[in-house]
Order: sequence, then C-alpha cells, then structure tokens
Amino acid sequence: MPGLIGHIQGGKLKPLGIAAPSRHPLLPDVKTLAEQGIAGVESNNWYGIVAPASTPAPTVDKLNQAVRAALGNEAVRAKLEKFGAQAAPSSPQELTALIAADRDKWTALIQRKNIRPE
Repeated sequence: MPGLIGHIQGGKLKPLGIAAPSRHPLLPDVKTLAEQGIAGVESNNWYGIVAPASTPAPTVDKLNQAVRAALGNEAVRAKLEKFGAQAAPSSPQELTALIAADRDKWTALIQRKNIRPE
C-alpha cells in the first residue's frame, strides 16, 4: 500500500480489490478479493530487518528491541499509517517463520503453475 496510496488518493489509480485477509483502514470501502468471491488470493507486503547469520544473539536481540521501541512510538506509527503501512513488530523467530511460510507459498505456486524465468 505505501507505494500506491498516494496515486489512489490522487485519483490516478482506482483500487478494484484488496489482496489481503481484511480491508485496509485507508480504503475501508474497497472490498477484499475474498469478499468479491475470489478466494485464495492473498499477498500482503511486509518489511523486515535482517542481519548476517553470524550476528551474535545478544546483538540481534538489542536491534529487535530498538526496532520494536521505534514502531511502538505513536509519532512513528502515525507517519507509517499516513502512507498506508501498518506497523507489526515481531520477534526474530516470527520473522524467520514468516519468511519460511512465504517461501513455501510462492515456491508451491511457481511449481504448480510451471512458471519459468524468461
């Protein structure tokens, strides 16, 4: 949403549906694809901060705490929300699981549809 919301609000793009499990707060009148009868189409955009695998656990924990503190700041959250982003701080373990789930999801789709690079 962050890359699109300005174009939508400026009238340059018309959203036809949201490919997420729920409607977006900035576009409450735009139905999800599931609400429109198109099931199984979910593609949320997310951002994560990663470090080299060799980074010591205490350093990762300290970075995670700093990011969580920043995302817990009301001014930061408000700025993100203004641009269509929704802060969802998590743990390193949760991000690892999210990456694995997305990898599995997209790998299965690519194999099922026999998608090949050109």
